[in-house]
Amino acid sequence: MRTDDLIVELARTASPVTPLAPPFVRFVRWAAVMFMVAGVGVFVLGPRPDIADALGQPAYIARLLATLLMALLASIAAFVLSVPGAERTKAQRIVPFVAVCAWAALLGTLLIAGGDPVARVIAFPVNWPCPYKILGFSLVPGFALFALLRRAAPLEPMWSASLAALAATAFGAVATQLICPVDDPAHQIVGHVLPVIVLAMAGTAIGFRALDRFTREARGTA
Repeated sequence: MRTDDLIVELARTASPVTPLAPPFVRFVRWAAVMFMVAGVGVFVLGPRPDIADALGQPAYIARLLATLLMALLASIAAFVLSVPGAERTKAQRIVPFVAVCAWAALLGTLLIAGGDPVARVIAFPVNWPCPYKILGFSLVPGFALFALLRRAAPLEPMWSASLAALAATAFGAVATQLICPVDDPAHQIVGHVLPVIVLAMAGTAIGFRALDRFTREARGTA
């Protein structure tokens, strides 16, 4: 078949292609919907009884903002990384994981300030509904984010999966902090940070397989 004939045949059989919106636009759309979903979830389960007083405490606000920043940075990086050439610097994919360390360091500082940090952590002070709530709140953002990334067929599925999983679980942690009545840093480390790390690792493993398989199929490789 001649090249001209091949081009005509490909053009005839090709299906319409809808260009993806820019990464930041896709992020804003995703985040807007997820904030509404989380708001409904918090309303249904009920925010912590002293939420008004908690929002006036610097330590609580710092924890909440640190977790929210982690979720936003990870999700933005995931959207950017899904588009070849959109990433300005490799640091963009690293910063969300630095934010995880900053979140843990903040809680560690508050824990040490309260005295007897080792004994308090070893006591494993978990308010068990918290890990389940983090998981529950992360499912919808996670599935939605992976679906959007899948459409872009990212070239680096491992990085994309890890960032998306971290974004979803961090988002779940933000919503859970609005419900959880326990401010003890020991509980926050064991009952919030640890579940986010474990769930993010599990999400990365599952998401990588899904994204990698789809990317291979899109490229026509085995």
